[in-house]
Amino acid sequence: MFRARFFAIVILSGVPVFVQGQTDSAVRPRRTQTPPSASERSHVQGPSSEANAEAKRLYKEGVKFGTSGRYKEAASNFEQAVKLNPDYVDAYFSLGHAYYDLHQWESAVDSLEHGLALKPKDKAATDLLARAQSMLQREAGIQQKPSVESARGQPVGSSSRNTLSTAAKPANENSLTKVYRVGPGDVLDVRLTDAASAQATLFTITPAGFLEHPDLTAPLSCAGLTVEEITALIEDDLKRRSSTTRPNVSVAVEEYVSHTILVSGLVKEPGAKILKREGIPLFVVIADAQPLPEAGSVTVARHNSNETYVIDPSKPSEMNLLIRPGDVVTVQPSPPQFFYIGGEVKSPGEKNFHRGLTLTQAIIAAGGLTRKSNEVRLARDNGKGFLVVSRYKLKDIESGKMPDPVIQPGDRLTIVK
Repeated sequence: MFRARFFAIVILSGVPVFVQGQTDSAVRPRRTQTPPSASERSHVQGPSSEANAEAKRLYKEGVKFGTSGRYKEAASNFEQAVKLNPDYVDAYFSLGHAYYDLHQWESAVDSLEHGLALKPKDKAATDLLARAQSMLQREAGIQQKPSVESARGQPVGSSSRNTLSTAAKPANENSLTKVYRVGPGDVLDVRLTDAASAQATLFTITPAGFLEHPDLTAPLSCAGLTVEEITALIEDDLKRRSSTTRPNVSVAVEEYVSHTILVSGLVKEPGAKILKREGIPLFVVIADAQPLPEAGSVTVARHNSNETYVIDPSKPSEMNLLIRPGDVVTVQPSPPQFFYIGGEVKSPGEKNFHRGLTLTQAIIAAGGLTRKSNEVRLARDNGKGFLVVSRYKLKDIESGKMPDPVIQPGDRLTIVK
């Protein structure tokens, strides 16, 4: 994007400009100066000839920095230029382009708005401002997205370990299952207007996140963008350099590489998995890896934090947790659980519990009945520390008059005459 402004401004002086985009993780500065209004400028003396000359020098030097991909230095020069000459429209627009290529959306919006206050009808700056505002809104939405813990009112720590017990999933997470943002290693199928049929169309995104296409003026920074956003950037580049007003550009992901997760533990197919969306529900990941019968719980370690979630596979609401690129999913055996049986059985005491265990199966696991018994008393914790007792007639279960009840971990069974 930065090269567009440079190309439009500098071509009159005969200096060709080619700039490549890059991503800078530095905290973006926030400019606060506001260009004086027309009425204010009419009462304020303009910059001196020396200040104006220095502003132009800084601007030209900024163009050189931008040409070599040194956007931070370019932005610094343009900042100084507009301080010396607050009416320097081209410096404001170029500053906006520099910040856009740095992915510093807020500063890009600020600079472009200052420039458009001085030159409201500049279409290129207006279009770029709209894009920068869109990217800023998208970034703000991601940063403000509540985590599962905060949705439940729990503190989020740097080394937290949480057990999900509700389906608290932010509504805007649903969009993550419908979008894919390109990353390093992805292979794109890029087809441009009037491209020769023999020309290669497959291009791999570089480790730095650039698309290097021979028909573009410079490598295009596209890491973190969708194919629709990449298509729009390529179309803009073609429009600026040719008579084609409506270029036919097609961009698609041919091979997904950048979004990986790791699945391990009690599954038939462990290892690295490729995601084709920004988020995939956990139940889809587990089903694809094929859990073993002894699998009992799932832990999810987030890539972008030290948080670890413990998931109960028997609860569909918890299995809806979205898995993101870089996450580590581990399928583990269930912790040991027990039930307790006494009375008229041959081997009373604490017994191992497994999911789906019924009352008659529990009696058999305890060695069977010692004598003819008629009733079973089942005591179960109601979750508040109180026991609720239910009574069952064995002959009714054996005759099929009532179903064989399923017991739960911690149940107390007493066999009576």
